[in-house]
Amino acid sequence: MHTRNPLHHRQDLTPLLEAKSVAIVGISQPDRFGGILYKNLEGFGYGGRIYGINPRYESLYDQPCYGSLRDLPERPDCALLAVPNARLVDALQDAAECAIPAAVIFASAYSEPAEGEPSLAQRLREIALAHDMIVCGPNCMGFVSLASRLPITGYPTNPGTPAGNVTLISHSGSVWDAFLQNRRDMAFNYIVSPGSEMVTSMADYMQFSLNDPTTRAIGLFLETVRDPATFTAALTEAAERDIPVVALKTGRSERGAQLARAHSGALAGADGAYNALFAHYGVRRVRSIDEMIDTLELFATGMRPATPYVSALLDSGGQRALLVDLAEAEGVAFAPITEATSAKLAEVLEPGLDPINPLDAWGTGNGSANIYVESLQALDADPSTGLNLFAVDLYPLDDPGSYYPSIVRPVKDALRNPLAFMVHLSLTASEAQMAQLREMGVPVLMGTETGLRATRHVLEYSAFQRARAQGKREATREVPQPGNLDALRAQLANAVGALDEYASKQFLQAYGLDVTRELRADSLDETLRAAREIGYPVALKTASGDLHKTEREGVRLDIETPETLAAAYRDFEARLGAQVLVQEMIPPGVELILGVVNDAQFGAMLTVGLGGILVEVLKDVRMLMLPTTAEAVREALLSLRGAALLRGVRGRPPVDLKAVIGSALGLAALAGDLGEWIGEIDVNPLTALPDRAVAVDALILPKRSA
Repeated sequence: MHTRNPLHHRQDLTPLLEAKSVAIVGISQPDRFGGILYKNLEGFGYGGRIYGINPRYESLYDQPCYGSLRDLPERPDCALLAVPNARLVDALQDAAECAIPAAVIFASAYSEPAEGEPSLAQRLREIALAHDMIVCGPNCMGFVSLASRLPITGYPTNPGTPAGNVTLISHSGSVWDAFLQNRRDMAFNYIVSPGSEMVTSMADYMQFSLNDPTTRAIGLFLETVRDPATFTAALTEAAERDIPVVALKTGRSERGAQLARAHSGALAGADGAYNALFAHYGVRRVRSIDEMIDTLELFATGMRPATPYVSALLDSGGQRALLVDLAEAEGVAFAPITEATSAKLAEVLEPGLDPINPLDAWGTGNGSANIYVESLQALDADPSTGLNLFAVDLYPLDDPGSYYPSIVRPVKDALRNPLAFMVHLSLTASEAQMAQLREMGVPVLMGTETGLRATRHVLEYSAFQRARAQGKREATREVPQPGNLDALRAQLANAVGALDEYASKQFLQAYGLDVTRELRADSLDETLRAAREIGYPVALKTASGDLHKTEREGVRLDIETPETLAAAYRDFEARLGAQVLVQEMIPPGVELILGVVNDAQFGAMLTVGLGGILVEVLKDVRMLMLPTTAEAVREALLSLRGAALLRGVRGRPPVDLKAVIGSALGLAALAGDLGEWIGEIDVNPLTALPDRAVAVDALILPKRSA
């Protein structure tokens, strides 16, 4: 289901999320949905007026019941439609005509398709849009605004749930409920189940949360984005306000995308495009619910490590080795501590323990509390440390003495850098010790792998914000507009199909990309003359505009003699036509792919990756939002699984990475100037050499053709 037009004004969700009065349409007995709605409001101590609407009752819960919304003595802020699908249209129409600004629709709003008739969901949407209503749902669990003690849900909810500083918005009702009922003291200011987002989308809730001064982080369980323009605006605002967004986006796999579409009723979107979007705005993408809550717990503290390094304190040599292995796999780097720090550690450690980071400080256990305190202080004081990890198992046996909380409590506020505990085996962790640590504001990460991923997220987000503050993430154009821009634009506008390789490379050259020397020919004599001018060896390619020259055997490489060239030309002429390209041979190098795609949700994006004939097999490609920066392109290239090839392997020299980045920025500038007319650009391969990067083959597909 589509949301409102992206150009629609920004929604003020105050009448929904901070309603001062509500009307329950379909209020009922305590064991029914409408009754649970009321009992939740009563149990949480909601301070606003609650009106009951049900013509079958004169009164419920010691207050009058009204026959309809029109009978109320005042207009409530929000109508809670606890009615089945068959009654939704009348109920929402009544709310709209009573000028009630917000409504919650819990029912599915599903109707069997009828030819020539709008669906139930469409009819409801038309009513809401016509009256500029805010609507949570349909098909939602509702929401809970903890600071306002406003639980709008027909499912049993713990009235003791505290208010916090994290917003959670979930397309999954079960995930919404799981987070609401978490047992690790993760507290929310808003927790929202937006349902199928009839008019009010996930992005609207994000924007509202971003303007709440209590919000420190936002978590998203995300199946799709129905309002890309508002969603992108919300991510922009989050980055500017330094409020981290943690996203668990389903649909990574083809099957997962199909299931996400089946559940949400909307396309999941291209996964690579979401990666590009998240990277551009600093969104931390997580892979599991456990990783998500670990990451949110770190961000809820407001910590921003000043360096990208971790110092770790342990009580086990074996677990230290495990930590090092997993940290390397997850991209978490340990602080390279100074000799002075090592000397301080050596003074307090028992004999035989290495004064290194990560540090196993246990020894025999004698005087362990003092050793831990002094070791923690020494590691924290090291200039490379950005985050302190206390990686120990909080055994229940330690409860009587509250061992680890008693160690940390006296020194916590004197530490220069943030501190987090991390338990290796979550099932053995002491509830009492974890509660004491969290009460002190010390997060406890539940598992080595998820804890390290959460650690990486907070380190990388902090680096993202430092780069923003220094202006390093601001895209500045480094490629001038070509003098023949109008002619290039006209060529694309008038194209009836894909531009051939020769014409495509003219566009690349106009934006500073280095391309192969080549000449067009449409006879044998012209082909031989071109080869003499370029110099043997040469490559011969069909110029028939075929999109898959290699598959059609339309490419011959390393032709060294006129006789071999003549034989190849006659073969091409017979099978593929007389038009050919005679091209210089480029020395062997690292074959890359550059490209531009127009994503249906988020617009033009740059692609970089390993190229050549294996591009579809390896699929080692990254996408970047446009406009982009040289640093972002560099990061994308070095994040490829095959990045070692760029640095040089098996005696081969490294490639000219600056030239590769320059080529990518040229292509990005081309997309910036001409993206309105371009559907797709494919440069494959871009051969990266020690001293240059050369576009060996290219194809531009105008938007009309795409």
